[in-house]
Amino acid sequence: MTEDYFWGVTLDKTKSTEVWDPDVKPDINESSHVFRGEHTLLVKQAVLGPEVPDDEVNVIEVEAMGYKSDIKFPVVVLKGGTGHSQCVLDLLFPDPPVTFKLVKGNGPIHLLGNHSVGTGEGMADEEDDDEIDEEFEEEEEEIEEEKNSVDEKKRKIAANSNSKGGKAAKRPKIENEVE
Repeated sequence: MTEDYFWGVTLDKTKSTEVWDPDVKPDINESSHVFRGEHTLLVKQAVLGPEVPDDEVNVIEVEAMGYKSDIKFPVVVLKGGTGHSQCVLDLLFPDPPVTFKLVKGNGPIHLLGNHSVGTGEGMADEEDDDEIDEEFEEEEEEIEEEKNSVDEKKRKIAANSNSKGGKAAKRPKIENEVE
């Protein structure tokens, strides 16, 4: 099971680098939550601030863990005054830390996305599923037994009515009868 939280960061000339690393212990004086579990970050959008001068190019570079080594690539290039002040992204970072850096321009550029935290309850969920499956199977067996009991009663009634000389006897009402 995961919990999802809105995530955002602003990069500009006063703060050009941001490291996303939820595993770092917060300062004791900070009043932030401490999360346990697996963390992932999904960056969905980059938005250029309206105060960016025309023709100023802003570039954000990301450094993250790759398959065999750390990788560093530009992921956002936005130019002021072009009418294209945002871009849609689909960047999934399953392993912290991730470093975002404004390598060109003065910004601001706002990055938005989701921070997901795995709560570690996956094993309990599987156990719950097994219990539900067992209960379902037991209920199916009970229904099958009731159906067989009703079928047996119907056969007895049919045998009794046929043995009374061909004249059909009035059928008694049976509880739980399925038609």
